[in-house]
Amino acid sequence: MPTPSEQMQVLEMISQGKITASQGEELLKALAASLPKPKPQPLRVDLGGVAAAGYSPGEGASLAAELRKLGIERIKLSELQELRLHDVNAGFVREIAALGYDDVDLDELVNLRMQNITPEYIRELRAAGLDAVNFDELIEYSHHGVTPEFFRAIRDAGLKDLDVDEMVGCFEHGVTPEFIRAMRDAGIKDLDVDELVECSDHGVTPDFIRAMRAAGIKDLDVDELVECSDHGVTPAFIRAMRDAGIKDLDVDELVECSDHNVTPEFIRAMRDAGIKDLDVDELVECSDHNVTPGFIRAMRAAGIKDLDVDDLIECSDHNVTPEYVHDIFTVGLPGLDTDLLVQLADHDVTLEALRAARLAFPDLDVEELVDLVTEGLDLEDLEDLKATGLPAKGETHIHLHQEKS
Repeated sequence: MPTPSEQMQVLEMISQGKITASQGEELLKALAASLPKPKPQPLRVDLGGVAAAGYSPGEGASLAAELRKLGIERIKLSELQELRLHDVNAGFVREIAALGYDDVDLDELVNLRMQNITPEYIRELRAAGLDAVNFDELIEYSHHGVTPEFFRAIRDAGLKDLDVDEMVGCFEHGVTPEFIRAMRDAGIKDLDVDELVECSDHGVTPDFIRAMRAAGIKDLDVDELVECSDHGVTPAFIRAMRDAGIKDLDVDELVECSDHNVTPEFIRAMRDAGIKDLDVDELVECSDHNVTPGFIRAMRAAGIKDLDVDDLIECSDHNVTPEYVHDIFTVGLPGLDTDLLVQLADHDVTLEALRAARLAFPDLDVEELVDLVTEGLDLEDLEDLKATGLPAKGETHIHLHQEKS
């Protein structure tokens, strides 16, 4: 820190306008940086404290000597007790330093013991091909159970130069040397660690790949294989779809069928109900809109025949059920097309209103009658309309509220 005299000189220069306040601040910083820093006084290990921590005098002296070699001379009694608790002795410190870790601190020494990282473990990892590695990486390997044998076997299987995250990822996700070799034997080669982990996590095993090939699905990349496995596109599903008559499907179509419950059983039942030669999009649309074989058969039984997929979907979406169609026809309105049925259903026209309108105006054709009842006709006003007559075409209808029974 600048002396009081130096500080006063700077303040005077600022007050006289010779320098600005910011320049004065920079000058004070420069003066402070130029001052020599006091050297810390070395503190030696208190042998009395060593004994209090539980070490014998000989052990304490040896430990103190080894710690001084690492530049550690200031030790609290609590730190000595922590070292003693975790069996950090002179021999352990000496071996760790001999392995090249000559800048280790007390916390790291304790942590090595807590994670069961021995000098032997470090030497075996190096013998297996692991070169210089810091303490955090050593702890990561040990914590996740990566043994020198696993490390060596992964390298022998062809995966070299893996970092600690990749090696741990292999160990935790079942990417074993056996898995890697079996994937190669199944024709899946040159995969990186991320791809192998993804395969293992998503059930893309060598057996799955071979079975997919036997089912006719070949040359798929990892993403496609994972998508198949995740969406239930199994070899058995593919064969069953072919047996149901759906051939030459690509992966996206197979996944779409599986996701939308377009199963081989659904396809066969749709054909039995008379809906044939549908493509994947039409089958998916039917499944999504509840156009089931049962719905189709019931609509036919109610008198609605020869509807295409769009008509059936429109009926299903607008609650034109087989029961509704049957009831409408009992009123004496046969031959209604899909648009008129939807119009009636969308306006919540009751059978009573429809029957009353038919009795009141028997000469109206079906379309005119539907237009009349969807204008908001109230049952009690039918007689008034009958007495006064309907407005001529093109004139505004009387809008009345219809009461639902």
